[in-house]
Amino acid sequence: MTTSDPPSRRLPPLRALQAFAAVVRYDGMRRAAERMHLSHAALSQHVQHLEEAFGLRLLDRSGGRARPTPLGREYGEALIAGFEQIEAATARLRMRGDEGRRLILGAPTSLGVSLLLPRIEEFPAYAGLDLQLFCPATAQDLAQGRIHAALLHREPQADGLRGELLFEQAMLPVAAPELHARLDRERWWQDPLPGVRLLHVASDGWRHDWPSWFGEDPATWPLPHLRLSSPMPAISAALAGQGIALMYPRLIAERLASGELLPLPLPQPAPVKRVYLAWLPQAQGSARLGHLRDWLAGLLRADDGA
Repeated sequence: MTTSDPPSRRLPPLRALQAFAAVVRYDGMRRAAERMHLSHAALSQHVQHLEEAFGLRLLDRSGGRARPTPLGREYGEALIAGFEQIEAATARLRMRGDEGRRLILGAPTSLGVSLLLPRIEEFPAYAGLDLQLFCPATAQDLAQGRIHAALLHREPQADGLRGELLFEQAMLPVAAPELHARLDRERWWQDPLPGVRLLHVASDGWRHDWPSWFGEDPATWPLPHLRLSSPMPAISAALAGQGIALMYPRLIAERLASGELLPLPLPQPAPVKRVYLAWLPQAQGSARLGHLRDWLAGLLRADDGA
């Protein structure tokens, strides 16, 4: 004879709970759907299933935008706290599990391709560990235990992580030689020539780089701009002569050395881009993390020497 939990003890489907927690975390349906990789209709259906199961309204749908009701917010915040505990426990277990010879390092795609990928085969010989790249990666990937460490443009402590500054570099405007030759070097940032535009990277960690010079409203910028999703297409567009990119030198070192991209004088003091190595608090002091920090420091010293 088998027994089952009474109906009052049964949990709703996990996916529905995750979906509603995302709605509360991101204060609305649109961003929650993006983060969950769900359509708006699928996310709405998950929430409706919860509301039907409880016989309560969890979202206020008046005014054209769905927002959590007070009861919904209370429940959602409890779900968020629970999922964070599960994620942290999972990460701790993974760090202690059978992956002792593997280290997964997350990074933005631009850094992974330019800095890490050309040298990744050196790491096993250095540390006796198999280094795997996870790109693109965010602080959330680290918090959820998908990776062991990450390179981030944002301070790790802001996301409850541990970390240290790996390097910082002043940004540099660059253009392809043909476009570079057409520019007035004394006032290129106000040069209304055909094809002269700013290549604006709009992803997290980059969206404020041009605004640091020209203001938050692109309509007031002295040159037109082309909005791009990440640094890699911005570099490709600059190489093709389609505009002026704002990059830090380490990211385009080979292009600068070969003359495929040429620097331009700065209209104002340059914004600084910082890159941090981040890890979970429970990984503090681990031997694998120490090997990674030492290897990255040596890699950066070698590049600086070159």
